[in-house]
Amino acid sequence: MTMKKGKFFILIALTCTLVNCGQPKKIAAKPNEANGSLNSLYEIPPADKVKAAKLNIELGVNYLKQEQISRAKSKFIRAKDLAPNLPEVHYTYGYFLERVGENDEAEKAYLKAISLNSKEGNAHNMYGAFLCRQKNFKQAEKEFLKAVDDPNFTQTAEAYENAGLCVLQIPEVAKATEYLEKSLRYDLNRPSALLELAIIKFQSRQFDEAKDFHAKFAQISKANARSLLLGVEIAKHFNDKNLEQRSKLLLNAQYPNATVADLYKKKS
Repeated sequence: MTMKKGKFFILIALTCTLVNCGQPKKIAAKPNEANGSLNSLYEIPPADKVKAAKLNIELGVNYLKQEQISRAKSKFIRAKDLAPNLPEVHYTYGYFLERVGENDEAEKAYLKAISLNSKEGNAHNMYGAFLCRQKNFKQAEKEFLKAVDDPNFTQTAEAYENAGLCVLQIPEVAKATEYLEKSLRYDLNRPSALLELAIIKFQSRQFDEAKDFHAKFAQISKANARSLLLGVEIAKHFNDKNLEQRSKLLLNAQYPNATVADLYKKKS
């Protein structure tokens, strides 16, 4: 299950799957504006420090995507030096620390971001995604709900999707369904939410709804093993030989080892 994938959590490839969900949001970086020695740090006006910090964050995120870990770290540290009271500095650094396996330090960074602004939706969303990846599902759910309480938080669909994908791992199917449906009210084009709802509806024998969600997923997202497996099952139920044949051909070509059991594996 994945959290595409906000400010997931924002790089997020995050389908916003929870694996990738809750990543830092991109800012159009201009490297020359982010440079400068520490000796000149206190000569920069405060507003420019924040701007430079955000540019360093963007550079750090880009280096992290390229697996240039040392360069990424230097940019995140530079951002902290420039704007130590900016929550974004700390939750993006937290994501970096998590990526390199420093989970204890990552959690401290996420909590530092929240301590600087307890209503910061992006910080709660990213911390929630971190907690979900650590299998702390209940606390993660609370963080996602805090995120959507922020009136300035714009990634509401992502946070509800993250919450749904997370509690589905408990599993609390009814609550997951509620969150995933809320996610789609804010953004109809959420592949993870659509596919998980299609699977949930199929499991609960709501076949028409399952078919609709599956069709919507197919319209906006590339097929994967689980969507193709579900396509086969839906086709069998509705005696749709064309859909069944297409799905089986793609499965055999792209995922020859996939089984029906894979369909019901929860995304994480």
